[in-house]
Amino acid sequence: MKTLTAKSVTFSSILLGALLFPLTIAFGQSSSLLLQDYPSSYIVKEDDTIRTVASQFLVDPGNWSDLWMPSPIQGSDASINPGDIIEVEFIEGRPKLISKRGGVIVERLSPQMREIALLGSIPAIPLNSIQSSFTTNRIVPGEMFDSAPYIVSPISSNLIIGTGDEVYARGSWPSNGELFEIYRQINSFPGSGGDGSLGIELETVGYARVVSIEADDLKKLVINSSKREILVGDRLLIREDLRLDSTIYPSEPSSDIDGQIIAMTNTERVASQLDTVLINVGARENLVMGNILDIHQPGPQIVDTTTGENKGFFQRVLGLGTEKMMEMPSRSIGSLLIYKVFDNMSYGVILTSTEPMRIGDLAVNP
Repeated sequence: MKTLTAKSVTFSSILLGALLFPLTIAFGQSSSLLLQDYPSSYIVKEDDTIRTVASQFLVDPGNWSDLWMPSPIQGSDASINPGDIIEVEFIEGRPKLISKRGGVIVERLSPQMREIALLGSIPAIPLNSIQSSFTTNRIVPGEMFDSAPYIVSPISSNLIIGTGDEVYARGSWPSNGELFEIYRQINSFPGSGGDGSLGIELETVGYARVVSIEADDLKKLVINSSKREILVGDRLLIREDLRLDSTIYPSEPSSDIDGQIIAMTNTERVASQLDTVLINVGARENLVMGNILDIHQPGPQIVDTTTGENKGFFQRVLGLGTEKMMEMPSRSIGSLLIYKVFDNMSYGVILTSTEPMRIGDLAVNP
């Protein structure tokens, strides 16, 4: 058997010592940071600070920032709470003070839909949360608009009439009233089946105040404010007294409602949440401000061809065009809050929507 010589043993010892020397130094350096009798763990008390906690483990508590490692739930936060658990762990040969949030179990969650039954009445809605979606447009009978005073001329030579300008207006004036709204017609709505008119829709373009009476039918007014360029021919109506409480209490209509969306106040062809729409039902159907309606999308019309499949070819050809159309049920796509009611029409703001709403969608009882 071959024996090891003293020379080979000595060389092996030197080689092993060389390999272990850096680890010994690293361990010695790491160990020199820790107290010899540091605890296996420490529970943070009410009046503890990070420095006092570090003094339980470190020779120099001032070095805590180099060794501190918060738990994942704390992120980069270097704060501690009563009940937190502090332990020493060696990571890559260096000691770390690991902070674990006491009593917290970390669980990864994924988004889920939760359905909650509506146990009480519809909650009240603060006015300031939706008022910016309200329109200042107005619905009036055609004869009221036609008989209203109108702007005939600006007093200055300005080509554009705006805020601060003075104008002459002519017409049949109400006996009392100095403050007027300036309107321009944007829509006209005939009644169902061409029977009369539901009214005309007016856009508010500005506000004016009477300055002086020039003749029986002629007055001078100053434009207090304008939303857009004011034109000769724009009509003047007494300012609408629309008083809204600071809170709207939603309610169900007192009668059956069967209406439709007939116009939108935005410039798009569709409307979504917090847009205003105009429907063809109003005070005559007992609608009041605060009523909630469901918006339904009409169901598609289809031809039931099931019975035709049992017929011969010539019978099916002869039956083309004689099948009866079948309308599928409508489906709910959102809700509408009524906030401005006229005789035959109402404005409402869309509270919820699952898809875009269009002219022709139904407004019905919830």
